[in-house]
Order: sequence, then C-alpha cells, then structure tokens
Amino acid sequence: MSGAPEMEALQLRAPGEFTLVRLPRPVPRHGEVLVRTRVATICTSDLHDIAHNPFDIALPRVLGHEAAGVVAACGEGVHGLAPGMRVAAHPVVPCGNCVECSRGFGHLCLNLGHLGYDRDGAFAEYFVLRADRLRPLPEGLPDAVGALLEPVCVCLQAVARAGNVRGRRVLVAGDGPFGNLIARLARRAGAEVVVAGRSPFRLGRIPSGIAKTASEPPAGAFDAAVLAVSSAEAAASCLRALRPRGRLVVFSPLAGPTPLELLPLLVRELEIVGACNDEDRLDEAMAYLSDPALGVPELVTHELPFARWPEAFALARDGHDRALKVALAFPTAA
Repeated sequence: MSGAPEMEALQLRAPGEFTLVRLPRPVPRHGEVLVRTRVATICTSDLHDIAHNPFDIALPRVLGHEAAGVVAACGEGVHGLAPGMRVAAHPVVPCGNCVECSRGFGHLCLNLGHLGYDRDGAFAEYFVLRADRLRPLPEGLPDAVGALLEPVCVCLQAVARAGNVRGRRVLVAGDGPFGNLIARLARRAGAEVVVAGRSPFRLGRIPSGIAKTASEPPAGAFDAAVLAVSSAEAAASCLRALRPRGRLVVFSPLAGPTPLELLPLLVRELEIVGACNDEDRLDEAMAYLSDPALGVPELVTHELPFARWPEAFALARDGHDRALKVALAFPTAA
C-alpha cells in the first residue's frame, strides 16, 4: 500500500509547543512552485511566534519564511523556473487585486499571504510558493546567503523610508541581524551610521567604518533613526536623538500601547514612519546578496543540520553572546 509522499516539518501547535511532525508533501497549484528546502534561517519573528503567537496565526502551522532551495516541481502556468534550479524565496504574497495592490502598495495588501502565517512555511523539507516570489540563485552564492533575500529586501525598505541619507547621520537602534544589515545598507547609501546596542558580541560584528555605542545616543545628533529592536525605551531614545525635522523609522514591532510624547514632535517638527515588508525589492536585494563589499555572509554565524533543530532554535533565542543569524541546513536529498 502506498500513500502520498511525506516530509518532516516543524509545526507550531500552540504557543510554546513547537514540534517535529510528518506531513504530506505539498503539491503546487497553477502558478506555484514546489521547493525542496536547502537552508532556512531563523528570524526573530519566528521566536516571537513560537513563544506568544502575537499575530494570532491559525494553528497548527509550519513556521519559517527565510529560505533557499531547489525547484522540485512546477505547477501549470509557471515560466522561467524549472526543476533543479536553485532559488531564494520571498515569503510575502500580495493578492494583486485589492485596493492597496491597485495603488502600487502590494506590500501592504489587504489580503496578504505569507509563508508561516496563512500557509505552511519553510521549516520543512518542502514548501510551496507562488512563482513570482522566487528568484534564481547565482552560481556560487551559498544557500544560507540566498535565504537572506527577504531580510535584505525589508532592510532596504527601512533605509528607503529614512529618506535620502547620503551625507546625513543615521542612528540604528538594535545590534541584531537586522540592525547590522540596516547599518551596512545605510552606510552603502552614503550615510554616517552609528549603531546602538547592548550585546558586546553583536556590536563586535558591526563592520569597521560604522560607529557603535552601548550608551545612550546623544540628543539632537541625528537626521534619521531606525528602530531595529522591539523596545519602547529604544523608541523614546531614538526620538530624543533626532535633530529638528528628523525622521524615525519604526522597523521592529512594538507590542501593546507605546507611550509617545507629542510635544517634541510638534516643536521640532519630527516625523515617524513605518517600514513594513518591502516594495518588491527582490532584484535589488539579490544584487546586494552577491556584493562582497556588503558582506552579507558575515551575518550567518551558525549553520546547523536540520536534525539539530532544538539546538538551533535555543541558540537563536538565547545565544546573543555568541550568535547572530542561525541557519538550518536540510539534507541535500529528500
């Protein structure tokens, strides 16, 4: 007796209940691609989802949204991709039909799809994604670097939302993987960058040419600030650090109501903007992944085999003194 092919996957069943399961291998529909996962990196949001499920994901759900792999099969209507091709995934899937999509804001789609949210994600041997949300990986680019396609996309969005940063002073609050990447991209855009953080190890991973501090940033010293840590205290610090007409970019989510003193916004004409997802920066991000000057591979400090997933997630959650980005490497054949 033979059944449908199965695969191993990491499924969130309830907050705090994240476990290895066997599931039927997904089948691509029209316009979709079945990807055999090679590498999936662990995002801070994955850790929040596991602990608290703050976005009320309908459970059970396979998590994971930063991934690279190999095309295993294509549904009807797919062009430009074929089995055997190495690809990187962008997990955000706009509907293309709602009012925000029609305005050109697909990243703010009212019916937004997302790996690990409304569909099973990439912490599995296989995942399915719409073909237009995949990009071929250049030969020689490691899978673990390709898995960072979407992180680079959203960090590019954060820098873009800060405005024209060339020749200006930019504060990045947060020394984690995203803060590190935003700082690199802002410097590449011509900014004078300072990263504020608390982890000596992570601050030590900030490349030369970018200043870093574990102290309170000086007041009124920056043209723009990017909040890359989920901290109301850091948000207030960023606002204090801005010059008149400065801009705060809220990149990391803040849980619950956040105290906000409006008088400084009034008298110093400050701005607060959000940076959520990205405006289809896939091709731009792919070029940056291959740029040795940006040093994206330096962000992946650990790559563990999928079989050691409990260790990998513990390291990503608790290892801020020794880890930056943790990757899960899947078997090359499944």
